[in-house]
Amino acid sequence: MDRGRVINLNGGVYKVLLENGLVKSYKARGKLRSEKTYQVNQKSLSKKKDVQYIKNSPKVGDIVNIDNDMIASYEPRKNEMIRPDISNVDQILLVFAAKEPDFSFYLLDLFIVNIIKQKIKPLIVISKIDKLTNEELIDFKSKMQYYINLGYDVLFVNSINKEGIDDIKTHLMGKITVLSGQTGAGKSTLINAIIPEFSLQTQEISKSLGRGKHTTRETNLYVYENGFIGDTPGFSKLDLSEIDKDEIKNLFEEFKNYTCYFKDCNHKENIKGCGIKEAASKGLILKSRYESYLKMYSLKEIK
Repeated sequence: MDRGRVINLNGGVYKVLLENGLVKSYKARGKLRSEKTYQVNQKSLSKKKDVQYIKNSPKVGDIVNIDNDMIASYEPRKNEMIRPDISNVDQILLVFAAKEPDFSFYLLDLFIVNIIKQKIKPLIVISKIDKLTNEELIDFKSKMQYYINLGYDVLFVNSINKEGIDDIKTHLMGKITVLSGQTGAGKSTLINAIIPEFSLQTQEISKSLGRGKHTTRETNLYVYENGFIGDTPGFSKLDLSEIDKDEIKNLFEEFKNYTCYFKDCNHKENIKGCGIKEAASKGLILKSRYESYLKMYSLKEIK
């Protein structure tokens, strides 16, 4: 039985990088395409069971076992995402521009919350630092130090002259990394500065599929330094649809450093005994971070 990692899925055909280094295409056995389950219909007086089909197929990123030229099974995942449909991700490389377009702390926090929800590590990359004056860069770095203190890696790069690129390469080695972040932040320029041949790979694949070279319709993994870099569709924007209202506060790491004596507290009201609200009022929690929390919570309240 052969073993390998799924690096592409297109039309039910999986491209698998086998342990011997070869790439071959396979289909999954029928039992991996869907799984029949039964659920009691609570609205039915007869308690009739409804049949549901749950998608049980392999994802890009899965370690799979091959038997008789078909994918027979996939190994347990350490994590999995729905948008994009990928598994076993080590980190999300979040690319945000220091300027042009303007940097958004709320958008950064929105991405981080969604990533932490998936139990995946964010790697924050600030691009276009050449657009800032020395004074602006110093001020910006002082604000980003807050995120570093939370335990997040923050890297500053100028893709044009490749400043900071070597630091990023070090973080990519041996990991499965998916790119995402702010629209217009220069993700393509960054990845081509890291891996010049990456653009050639994507163009070759797009040409063979008859698509524009910048059109990504399925998730792909590209081998890089004993790891992989993921090129994925539909991961430039995120919302709060996968997160419950009362779960948001648990996804802000710094809130854990302060004691709130109320189990169901939303950390919004001026209630004595809410350590999070008190810390925010004293500036111990970065103002923009607390404002991001309030905005996310309010949006979930509206829905």
